[in-house]
Amino acid sequence: MQGYPDIRTVDYWVGDDKAERYPQSRTMNNHNKADGFERRLELYLMENFKHAFDIESYVYYTQVMQAETLSSAYRLWRRSWRGKGKEYTAGALVWQINDCWPVTSWAIVDYFLRPKPAYFSIKRELRLFTVGMTRKEVITYDPNHPNTRAHFTADYSLEIWGTNSTLEEKTVVLDVKTFDLNASDASKVLVYEMPHKEVKLAPNASTELFKGSLVEFGQPLRTKQSEVPRTLIVSARLLDSDGTVLARYANWPEPFKFVHFPAPSELGFKIAVDGDSVTLSTDRPMKGIVLDVADGEEAKWSDQAIDLVPGDPQTVTAKGLNGREVKARYLGDGSA
Repeated sequence: MQGYPDIRTVDYWVGDDKAERYPQSRTMNNHNKADGFERRLELYLMENFKHAFDIESYVYYTQVMQAETLSSAYRLWRRSWRGKGKEYTAGALVWQINDCWPVTSWAIVDYFLRPKPAYFSIKRELRLFTVGMTRKEVITYDPNHPNTRAHFTADYSLEIWGTNSTLEEKTVVLDVKTFDLNASDASKVLVYEMPHKEVKLAPNASTELFKGSLVEFGQPLRTKQSEVPRTLIVSARLLDSDGTVLARYANWPEPFKFVHFPAPSELGFKIAVDGDSVTLSTDRPMKGIVLDVADGEEAKWSDQAIDLVPGDPQTVTAKGLNGREVKARYLGDGSA
């Protein structure tokens, strides 16, 4: 999956010809050598995102698309390493690490060694301990009406698993919460909180932790195609005995283009800067946060493409930030 490089790299190849600074320009075409890339990039974007066409937005949306694609692949591959006799996926190699010239490509690090968000999303999925989820629609047709599909019940099946790449069994606490993105006010965003559950992660394997209906997490059953499901975000974390977060993952309904994101002013999104440390917090779930300095020389970030939920602030470091102002892009930031 391709993704544009850092906007600074794009501006490097555009140079002084600002008339070429748009996604479909001749210069942009010359800096992508994949066959049929316009059709493929835009197809994936249209299928998944409500997106904008200014070059800054196009860079952002293709980067988030690449990050989501590769992290999903690695997450599911790691799940398939299920222990002795069930090593269905033994490993994967990412193509590719970095570019040999300034270009839009499959690389996760661009020509100037600026990591794309996909670099960080893969990095998260390769930690010693991870947690993953899948959400699948399950339609059950009414057996009393065998000659029509007009009568059905639509549910969602939720599965949660953890992975452990160490050679020792690991005891952790599974913390699961459900949030309603479009709740009428912030006090009603938290819909469901599963009682903390102590689980054991098998060594050098994935471990299945939960399988059940999303109904118990707050999603009503549907009997009509016209009934729109609640926009529920399920957050899962693995906690160590001292409360340290070992792994986290937020499962969102897809495609993202169908999600009605709250206005930025309703998020309660806060960016607290302290030297080279940046702490993010929010009152409503947020998807695909990509950070950058507001002005001046770029910083080196420890994480990007961040999903954020209420009650779980995240701190990243930015080498060279030195207390400067930070800006953020995210899905639903008003750009599209």
